[in-house]
Amino acid sequence: MYKQTMSVAKGVGMGILAGAAVAALSTKAMNGSHRKAAHMKKNASKAIHTVGNIIGDMEKILK
Repeated sequence: MYKQTMSVAKGVGMGILAGAAVAALSTKAMNGSHRKAAHMKKNASKAIHTVGNIIGDMEKILK
C-alpha cells in the first residue's frame, strides 16, 4: 500500500512539474496580454497550493 501511495505521489509531482513548464511557456507566449498572464499565474499558483495540501494530507493519512 505504501509503495502504491508513493507512486501516486510521484505521479502527482511529475504532473505539477509538467504543469509549471506549460504555465511558463504560455506566460512567455502571452507577453502582450499582461492581465491574462497575471490571471493564469494566479490560478496556477492556487492549483499548486491545493495539490501540495492534498499531498500533505496523504502523508498524514499514511502515518
